[in-house]
Amino acid sequence: MRETDEDLGKLDEALNFFIAKMNLIYEKCHLNHGIGIEPPDATNYLCQKIGDLSAPIYDSIDPALLAIPELSNGVDDIEDVLRIPICEECAAGLYDEDWLLFYCLKCNSSQWLIKSKAKKLYPHWESIRFLAGCPICTIKDDE
Repeated sequence: MRETDEDLGKLDEALNFFIAKMNLIYEKCHLNHGIGIEPPDATNYLCQKIGDLSAPIYDSIDPALLAIPELSNGVDDIEDVLRIPICEECAAGLYDEDWLLFYCLKCNSSQWLIKSKAKKLYPHWESIRFLAGCPICTIKDDE
């Protein structure tokens, strides 16, 4: 049986994810758990393919969070994968229709929102919004 480039890419992707999963032993959750709350141990990754890394919104991303350029699967505008260590509680929150996570790509901050308390109506299927900037970035940029 001959392995194709696609098969090798999938194998490489799986191997990279396995290695990253082993490194979770040393990671804490990178999402917001509230003021003064110690982040729990990470158990998984939240992954998002991202595009043109020369764009200014990616300037402040911790290079350690970027991984696996091979995951682009031939799509020209996808250059890398943002891989965020998350805990079991946050992973469950991403599957809960009542919660929405806002994640800023510029400063790596995050904020959870209970949809029923929001002023805006968010669809039940939406669990995360990646932002090019947030109020925290705007305040820092203005100073």
